[in-house]
Amino acid sequence: MASVTLSYQILITRFFSVMLYYHFAFAAISLAMLGLTRGAMEVYNNPTRYAPERVGPEFARHASWFAVTGVGAMICFLCAPVLVPVEYLWLALLTTTIAFVIPLSASGVCITLLLTRMPYSGGWLYAADLAGAAVGCLGIIFVLLVIDPVSATLGIGAMAAGAGWMVVRGSGDVRTLRLSGAVALSLGAAAMVHAALDVSGKSHLGVFWAKGTQQTGTLFERWNTYSRVRVTAMGESVPFGWGFSRTPTTKIDQKYLDIDADAATVITRFDGDLGKLGYLKDDVINGAYLVQPTADVAVVGVGGGRDVLSALLFGARKISGIEINPAIFEVLTDKFADFSGHLDKQPGVSLINAEARSYINHSSDRYDLVQISLIDTWAATAAGGLTLTENRLYTVEAWGDFYRALKPRGMLSVSRWYDPSTHRGEFYRLVSIAAEALQRSGGPAAGLKDHLIALNVGNIVNVITRPDAFTSAEWQAARTRLEAQGFKILMGPDVAFDAVTTKLISGTADAAYFASLPENVTPSTDDNPFFFYTARFGDFVAAPMSARTHNNTAITMTLALIAVALVACLFYVVGPFIRLARTTPLATLTPPVTFFCGIGIGFMLIEISQMQRLMVFLGHPVYGLSVVLFTILLFGGLGSTTVGARSPRTRDVITRLVALLATLAIAGLLTPALTTWARSETTSMRIVLSILLLAPPAFCMGMMFPLGLSIWRRQSELHPYFWSANGIMSMLASVLGMALSIEFGIANTYALGVALYVVCALMIVVAGRKMSRMALFAARPAISPAMVADAPSIQPKQAETPAVPARTSEVAG
Repeated sequence: MASVTLSYQILITRFFSVMLYYHFAFAAISLAMLGLTRGAMEVYNNPTRYAPERVGPEFARHASWFAVTGVGAMICFLCAPVLVPVEYLWLALLTTTIAFVIPLSASGVCITLLLTRMPYSGGWLYAADLAGAAVGCLGIIFVLLVIDPVSATLGIGAMAAGAGWMVVRGSGDVRTLRLSGAVALSLGAAAMVHAALDVSGKSHLGVFWAKGTQQTGTLFERWNTYSRVRVTAMGESVPFGWGFSRTPTTKIDQKYLDIDADAATVITRFDGDLGKLGYLKDDVINGAYLVQPTADVAVVGVGGGRDVLSALLFGARKISGIEINPAIFEVLTDKFADFSGHLDKQPGVSLINAEARSYINHSSDRYDLVQISLIDTWAATAAGGLTLTENRLYTVEAWGDFYRALKPRGMLSVSRWYDPSTHRGEFYRLVSIAAEALQRSGGPAAGLKDHLIALNVGNIVNVITRPDAFTSAEWQAARTRLEAQGFKILMGPDVAFDAVTTKLISGTADAAYFASLPENVTPSTDDNPFFFYTARFGDFVAAPMSARTHNNTAITMTLALIAVALVACLFYVVGPFIRLARTTPLATLTPPVTFFCGIGIGFMLIEISQMQRLMVFLGHPVYGLSVVLFTILLFGGLGSTTVGARSPRTRDVITRLVALLATLAIAGLLTPALTTWARSETTSMRIVLSILLLAPPAFCMGMMFPLGLSIWRRQSELHPYFWSANGIMSMLASVLGMALSIEFGIANTYALGVALYVVCALMIVVAGRKMSRMALFAARPAISPAMVADAPSIQPKQAETPAVPARTSEVAG
């Protein structure tokens, strides 16, 4: 059940990114945690219905309900013409929450029944839960390489109902057994038929509406774990461009390629005649070719191949097109290879399916130009919106990697969106990144202006930097060519733009100066790679409407999810705690609740931080899911198996706590050093090193949940409440981790996760001391029956077992 739940969660991430906007993918983890928590509280509030002897039938019914409602919610979501203006953000969030929390709540009931109503066997059940989640995490990646997500959803529903059939078949409940079998067979058959229709290219259930636009005229569609690529026809039309200094007068046959129904580029018909592509010289993103001759070029983000055609037009002899998305790679090299002129077979051209930084770090090739043109897919990966691939291209460390891949006098060209009156933030941040990266590469602060050129046409700015300073003669010759082409020069060795860019390029801008600016344009780093988010969290309180740009809407979503999570915490954690405190001493109740809440937050903060930090090192965003999450879940499950069913000894508990804190601290310190030292190693070696880095702390973190259940096993009637508190705090942490990473950096977010485990260790120590005092008191033989009768409040057994009212539904909300 854990396997299908995590797979379903990943599919929700992808559907949200396509049909709403990528920042709605942040909600997927939160929805999953909220649903699981609601399921846990349902079990806690109804002990009679969910008694141990009824585990089989109830599990089967809820598994079938998960299957039916999960498929139903996804189909309705596919067919609905969803449009989400910013002012209706809350309504969209509420609608999606209701639609998808229902099946996830049913899954929560199933998992809670297995973890809390089965005979306690130490950490083996929790290990099975984590191992199942690990299998689901890895399995869905390969499934989406073979079949479409609708077929995958149907298959997940069939597997869930099938799991219910297996659990209930020995209970004697024939009616439930037949229901589970019917649901499993029906959805399984539907999955096979739908997959066959998709493979054969015939009409089938797909995305009818995306971001409020009807999806018609689709020539090609491909889903994978981090995007949906779609191609439609444009026909003979005016050439597509970003910032033309002259309006093209010719027409050319093109096809439209979009990613998650938002970011787009074109595939141009190419028959080998470069003369038809003259309009590309007028596009400001190609300004670097006019600065100096280029022979070896690296194009980051090939897309439809437009930048590769530009390199061919300007006479580059060797062109390396680096494209991270295999679906786009398939479009250019297979599905539309004839239309695009088989770019991969053009003389000197090689197309590489890889993550750019990873490829450049371990490649020995050197370039005259590295070109990055408007790389922003707005597609959330299956690992969640926290691992957007393009974020890692716009960091100081990334530009350092690109500088090291340049030949002497080689250039880095980066183009972004720009508007002089309303959208300068990205331009300022590019300049600040350039200044910091140039200084780190050895450029003197006083002469940084001699390393940078900024060009503008329309809403595009192209920032060109070079580790070697431009000489006066080089600059004057380049300036003549650029102005003749009609490009506006915003910055150059003898051209200043405004006071802000002058300060940034002077190398003297400090933290106080950046804090004084209206937008956050601090140089983004690998520790804080959120290039697009130029609004501060405080801006959404002081001036919420002015902060809501297309880029910064993700922060609005994050704040909304934090608010929802806090309300859920009040309802599912604080409310039941207050009611339980009326009948249970705080000294008895506080340590376990704090412990399970703490490990819920701590686990998620560490998982998210490591996923963010290792994504580029591993070389692909999908590896952030398949390696990081899979390793943490798998080794966490192995760690939980080491916790037995009996109460642990004090020495054993101390050993586990010391091992946990030590491995977390070591992993936190080693991660940045390892990713720098081994960045040029092969992919397989980087995967091995990442597993070795992640496995020890994951193994120790996996011990904590079953260890807590063992320590507080006398409060077994509260275990569903502990499980729900753990889940709801994980939900809070899933979005809080995003906010903390943006505001304070990934390393500090990881450190907070470690600090929470320290608090959890203290709670175990407090509980241990209390139990030791109680055991010592119970061992004293001097207390007579008369004394006990006179002082009933000090009977040890009564103190060890918290009082719970007969009607548990009155205790928890």
